Order: sequence, then C-alpha cells, then structure tokens
Amino acid sequence: SKTYRLALQPWLIYGNWLFYGELPFEAHNNTITSSQTTYTRTNTGRLLRRTTLTPQTTTSNKQEKKEGIADASLGLSYGFFMQNWQHGLALDYKFANGDASSGLGSDSTETSLSWATTYTVKSVKLNGQVGYLWVGGNNTNQNKDYSFMSTGISWQAYPTLKLSLNYNNQSEPYANAPDQGYLQTRLDWQILDYLKVYCNYGQYLEQHISLPENEFSIGTKFLF
Repeated sequence: SKTYRLALQPWLIYGNWLFYGELPFEAHNNTITSSQTTYTRTNTGRLLRRTTLTPQTTTSNKQEKKEGIADASLGLSYGFFMQNWQHGLALDYKFANGDASSGLGSDSTETSLSWATTYTVKSVKLNGQVGYLWVGGNNTNQNKDYSFMSTGISWQAYPTLKLSLNYNNQSEPYANAPDQGYLQTRLDWQILDYLKVYCNYGQYLEQHISLPENEFSIGTKFLF
C-alpha cells in the first residue's frame, strides 16, 4: 500500500512556549490480491475430474483509493536550555475528524503528555523522550491508554545534511498486541532555507501478521 500526505503545520513561538498544529490531507492507494479456488460440479453435485487433477485457482487484484482530510492535531510545549542540555514538556491533542471507514482517521481522540531531553556534543545530539497517551472518543477499536518512549542519536554531517537513528517502543496499545519496538533511520537534507527533503526507513523488531514488514517514506517541507 502507498500513502500520500500533504499537511499544513502552523506554529507560533512566544518566549519559551511553542504553539503548533497540523491539518493533514491523505490519499491511500491499496492493492488487494485475492485467490479463489473453484471446482466444477455436475448437476448431481459430484466433482468433475480435471486432466490436471487439481482444482482451478483464480487470482484477482482490486485497487482501492481513498483520500480526504485526516485527523488534525494541536499541541503546546515549553522548552528551556541548561548548558548542553535542552528539555521540553509537551501536551498534544488529536481530533477524531478523519473518516475512519476510509482509513483517514482512528475514530478516537488522543491526548498525550511527554517529556523530551536532548544533549548536544559538537555535531552529535543524543535525545530521549517518555510520555503517556490517553485514548478517548468512540474508540471503536477498543485501544488502550499506553506509555511510550524513544531514544536516538543524530549527526549533523554537514550544515545541510543530518543523519538520525531512533528506537521507539510503547506499552500494549490493544489486547494481545505484539511488541511495538521500532527502529528507524532518517536522512534530512536542507536544500534551501525554506526547503527540506527527508526520507525514512523503519522496521518493527518483531515479525507479526498485524505489523508491516518495513516502512519507507520520502517527503519535502516548505517553510514560510
């Protein structure tokens, strides 16, 4: 499956406070492959023997395209510096405005509180984050409230090029959920003052039918 995403992300800085939001537009393009095995029967219901001695299997592909406004979000954070340390406390809220039946929303609201810390040594940054998320709204998927954490390292290889490696995990988001450990690499390239290109590659550490084998994304950010 492929997802295309275009988001408006306004923000405002006032002293140590940062106000921000996101209004995303998403387009999903899914290919569904199905196989059906058929047997030829007589009027009496008996199977007819084929020359290949095997039933006939028909495979079909179906394209599904969904697009529209996805769940919007608002956030507020307070940050401060202590020598090489940067700390931040953030409060985020996600609305349930996206159409869940089209895969554009979760049909639930989410409120999260998190603490993030970054330590900088020359061109290298070490970062960590811990937080907790509360699920509200209709919550038709019966998701649980959960705690989450992340840790990572980034290297400013050049003034315009940054490489990152991050590890994320969280407590069980729903009953009998697999381990949510996730490893991600990222490349950011600041082409111009107002234009950035980035790409991500991520993979869950546990292989499970409910989790994708891997994820790859590429995008651009325009600052104005």
